[in-house]
Amino acid sequence: MDTHLLSKILSNFNINEDATHLEKISTGYINDTYKLYISEKPKYILQKINTVVFKNVENIFHNIDLIQNNKVDIGVKLITSKSKKLYTIINNKDYWRLMRYEPGSYTFNNSNKPTIAFECGKVLSEFHKNLNTLNINNFKDIIPNFHNLPYRLKEFKSILKFANKEEIINCTNQINFVKKISSRFDSIYNNKLDLRLCHNDSKLNNILFNKKNKAIYLIDLDTIMPGLILYDFGDTVRTIVNPVSEEETDLNKIKFNKKMFVSFIDGFQKLFTNIDLNEKKLLPLSVALMPFMHGLRALNDHLSGNKYFKVTYVNQNLIRAKNLFKFSEIALENEMYMKKIIDKY
Repeated sequence: MDTHLLSKILSNFNINEDATHLEKISTGYINDTYKLYISEKPKYILQKINTVVFKNVENIFHNIDLIQNNKVDIGVKLITSKSKKLYTIINNKDYWRLMRYEPGSYTFNNSNKPTIAFECGKVLSEFHKNLNTLNINNFKDIIPNFHNLPYRLKEFKSILKFANKEEIINCTNQINFVKKISSRFDSIYNNKLDLRLCHNDSKLNNILFNKKNKAIYLIDLDTIMPGLILYDFGDTVRTIVNPVSEEETDLNKIKFNKKMFVSFIDGFQKLFTNIDLNEKKLLPLSVALMPFMHGLRALNDHLSGNKYFKVTYVNQNLIRAKNLFKFSEIALENEMYMKKIIDKY
């Protein structure tokens, strides 16, 4: 980013400090994120919101405003712009926001430490307990049908009609896997579960830790909107119990770490008093649902020309789909094990 653009962005926020330099953070798939240094020390996170993915950015800030106005602490501290908004618009099209950097904080892409799994369960439980006090009817959808598998399957069928024939042949195994296994998740959508206010992207690397290895809060709040508790549970667990990232090409490395699952449940267990029986019995299945749905979205994106997720090399979305489908299969094999652990609580 050139210094002129940076100065233009920062001039719209209520800060009286001169930036030293920027450091690009490359772990996210959607937004452009930078660590902003003041006097050679990281002090802010600067982020450009992807308006191709988030077509109605105003809804994001409507939801965050509602949370803050109800004095619910979600951790992330956004800087107010001079126009008294949580963002600024540059060149009449680019949405930028500024957040305080948490000194010494960091995230994990993966971990094999049960103490980390426990902290993730604890922080997710607290997140839901806090948001459960709010009126869900006041919140807006950010991305309609975001975790709606029946919708994603319709999208999949439509994409197959127009996709490149060579690509379809190249993806034969993944396409057949979708057709074979998708009906396993019908019970989730046939149960008519109550909607809750959810993070909807609560994977491990969206949980911030401090210097003492304590989880402090969830980041990347763009997708806070009505959803199912299953989405957050499944998304968090699938990134905790799998020792490798969804970019791993060696599928033999994809496992289900049972110790990590037990530790996560130990941290999460307090929320069970707020989860009804229909939700509880479907929690194990959600651990397979979320990687399946993410894999399907990656496959759809690959067949559509990579319009949604960022890619840095050829077939990256296809690799993600293969990886995620593999873990979904492993999670289904461990469904009864997860049920036994959850039933103990």
